[in-house]
Amino acid sequence: MAQKIPFFDMFADLLPPPELKIRLCGASLTGATLDQKLQSIELRLLTRAPLPPGDVEDLQRMIGAVYGFSAVKIEAASQAPAPMTESPVQGNSGQKQQNKVSDILLGKKITGRPGPMKDLNVKMGTVTVAGKVFFADCHETRRPGMWRMAFDMTDYSNSVSVQKNLTAKEAETLGAAIQPGMWLCVQGKMEPTWDGKDIQLNPYHINVIEHPEREDTAPVKRVELHLHTKMSNMDALTDTKEVVKEAIRWGHPAIAITDHGVAQSFPDAASCLRRKDQDSLRDGGLLHQQSGRPGVRPRYAGLLAGRRDRLL
Repeated sequence: MAQKIPFFDMFADLLPPPELKIRLCGASLTGATLDQKLQSIELRLLTRAPLPPGDVEDLQRMIGAVYGFSAVKIEAASQAPAPMTESPVQGNSGQKQQNKVSDILLGKKITGRPGPMKDLNVKMGTVTVAGKVFFADCHETRRPGMWRMAFDMTDYSNSVSVQKNLTAKEAETLGAAIQPGMWLCVQGKMEPTWDGKDIQLNPYHINVIEHPEREDTAPVKRVELHLHTKMSNMDALTDTKEVVKEAIRWGHPAIAITDHGVAQSFPDAASCLRRKDQDSLRDGGLLHQQSGRPGVRPRYAGLLAGRRDRLL
């Protein structure tokens, strides 16, 4: 393969879950080897941010199912730079926290103390904030050669939109490096938006920081017996795969998915449980909560996934 081919140009019929589709945004194929006799294919995939091993497995399975390959192997690589340095950053409480700076995306290393986003206003001038990115976009404007980078981040006290104009060369590296789910420390100037109705942050320095994940430190682990996913209409936004992976990471012996009268989340939960390295939850069983009235269907259909010996 002489040039990079956008991933979805090659696999246009593939419909991955929304979370995986976001991670594949901007991904391209740098090589492919097709064995017609064995009906197998090997792909070299380049993404903007590293793909978790579970997503690579899901992608291999979906390509095989949609395009009829008996075996699919993906070698995934990322454009994201490797970790570089560490920097002490102070938390909002005023106490010093040793947040690791894994990369400097723009400008220099930030040493100031981040402030709460709820206090931001246009009169503050230069500010420093830290938070989680939940939206990111980088696109070329109507003016040729000028790109607009925009991402939204939150520290769970409030949110702020970060906006910056980039050249094509800057957009190629910086625009691809910022993805939803990352934790960033940003220093810049507060400015009004173009219509004057809101405020935004014009960044001077952007650092990637490591954020400790939430842990379950209880000696006796709990079991969630009433969990709704996105398949419960207008009742939840929980992603099935993410919540099952979290339960496995926390060491929970089981988890119950109790969506409203549907079973569409069960395949995603089952696919997580089939992986060899995730055996803390296994031997799933189907549960039904009866309504108690003749002729009325059950209100809940649930999947209880767990080790049976721990549920007795």
